[in-house]
Amino acid sequence: MLSPAPRRDLRILVVLSMCCCGAAAAAAATLQLAGPPGAAVRLGDRDVGLLPLPGPLELAPGVYRLECRARGYEDLSQTVVVSEPDSWLHLRLRPLPLSRSQAVSSSLLFAGLGQWYQGATVRGWVYLLGESGGLVAALAGELQRTNDRDDYMNAKAAYDAAVAPNEIAFWRAQADQAYRDMDDMASLRDTGLYVAAGAYVLSLLDAWLLFPSVDIGPGTVVPDAHGAVPAGPTLAGIHAAVTVGF
Repeated sequence: MLSPAPRRDLRILVVLSMCCCGAAAAAAATLQLAGPPGAAVRLGDRDVGLLPLPGPLELAPGVYRLECRARGYEDLSQTVVVSEPDSWLHLRLRPLPLSRSQAVSSSLLFAGLGQWYQGATVRGWVYLLGESGGLVAALAGELQRTNDRDDYMNAKAAYDAAVAPNEIAFWRAQADQAYRDMDDMASLRDTGLYVAAGAYVLSLLDAWLLFPSVDIGPGTVVPDAHGAVPAGPTLAGIHAAVTVGF
């Protein structure tokens, strides 16, 4: 059984810990987030969830890096400064909507750029490597075809000038081989061009047909060619004394 003195010490420790917890709770600020429904939000080194959040966040004073990702919008990154405890901050996240016309025009420059703009990096790499690899193969095939053509012309000239039967047979074999090599390189060149053109066309169709839609409340709305989004319901107003918008 504990003696009276340790019991008093225990009560004192409990009271002190409760006071410390109350002081820590009082030192926290409240952060209310609003933005595109379904947007994934990351604050500092932790994921806080998808908008709309079930409730406000409690934050200690400090500097935080806030990141927002939403389908159909550009990624948003912003620094949030919580300077004073017991304050209430309301942040409305306004990421820029993606533009279908910009996605298509990016793919017009080179295959895959439109997909990178949309955030589909894997498809972007596939189209980029398809077009660049096809062009490299086509260039290599054409250069080698030119060399094989020169070899063929030289062998043919030697064949035409040959008199001895063994020389005629030798240069004819050389000319035939150079012609086959030239034909193979022409096929490589054409295949490379087909691959590059296919990747280019698929990238354009992808940028147009698979353009990510924007979620605004109930239903799905697609931005127009200028990136504008039709008016829709907005989230609730300000509950705080301090308002920070971006």
